[in-house]
Amino acid sequence: MVSLNRISEICGVSLGTVSKALSGKPGVGDATRERILSVAREHNYRPNRLVHAIQRGRSMMVGVTCSQFDDEFAGNIVAGMFEALYQDHYDAMVIQWERSVQDGVRALSNLAGRRVDGILMFPPAAYPEGAYLDELRSFPNPIVVVDQTWPGCGYDLVGSQDVEGAFAATEHLIELGHRRIAHLGFLHGSTGRDRLKGFQDAMIRHGVAIHEKWLRDLQSYPSEEPYALTRELLSGPDRPTAIMAFNDEVALQALAAAADLGLSVPGDLSITGFGDLSVVRHVRPQITTVTQDPREIGRRAAKLLIKRIEEKHENQAAPAAMQDRLPARLLVRQSTGPCPTAT
Repeated sequence: MVSLNRISEICGVSLGTVSKALSGKPGVGDATRERILSVAREHNYRPNRLVHAIQRGRSMMVGVTCSQFDDEFAGNIVAGMFEALYQDHYDAMVIQWERSVQDGVRALSNLAGRRVDGILMFPPAAYPEGAYLDELRSFPNPIVVVDQTWPGCGYDLVGSQDVEGAFAATEHLIELGHRRIAHLGFLHGSTGRDRLKGFQDAMIRHGVAIHEKWLRDLQSYPSEEPYALTRELLSGPDRPTAIMAFNDEVALQALAAAADLGLSVPGDLSITGFGDLSVVRHVRPQITTVTQDPREIGRRAAKLLIKRIEEKHENQAAPAAMQDRLPARLLVRQSTGPCPTAT
């Protein structure tokens, strides 16, 4: 690949003139600029991005931290991020958040050392504290948090309308006549807490009693715990007629537990999920769920981060943190039906 020095020799101009021409800066005649661009194309010149980063004060590189890359939801978010980053000529450096910290590697310090312009962050499975928060506070560039947040977060967030989506799913069950409704949640993350709030808000709005014995909090996720908890809920004589699950994977385990106990879904038990993973359209019965748009979440998060990077580069005052929550819509399928005691 040809160098800037070689282009300057071929064209008989200074290195500074070549640099101005290739970067579109003024001070170069049209004929000279065209000659330089033509030689660069002919010799397949590729700019040194590190040099350009130093010149611009930006690396055109962002960090992406995630605790789990191998599920469909996270994968679609990352795909949306990469799509938006590519459109704006940014590259990404991806790290697994928990593993980096557990191995003693100061993840954010490493990203800062590599001059990333900002971070798109899937928070850890549990709320960050201690070393996590210290690293976040020391990072000098913008951070956009994706899907999950935590008390006192203070960063921009892009996610889903978890409260509203859970409210709609619960209200759907109530409208079908269900009053004995269980909730299988994961309260270690903000999405789980928000979905529990949506569940509780709908129950209170419609005057339906909330039974503490049917509110179950998963202690580990992902795991086989949802299956075991569902079997426990359904094995006694006093059992719920409907289960609102934290997400589609939990709903699928609840479906399996009901089948193993010989219960019909939705004849004996209605189940709702959250997320609209592709698998819930291919099981029978198909799972009633709340759809999210993870690819668009990723795109919006990346666009917002780029906007914050531009604002910082232009020395604009840092704006107040914002939350951009995409609509979550109920999709009624085959796993919900009238309450058996109401027919």
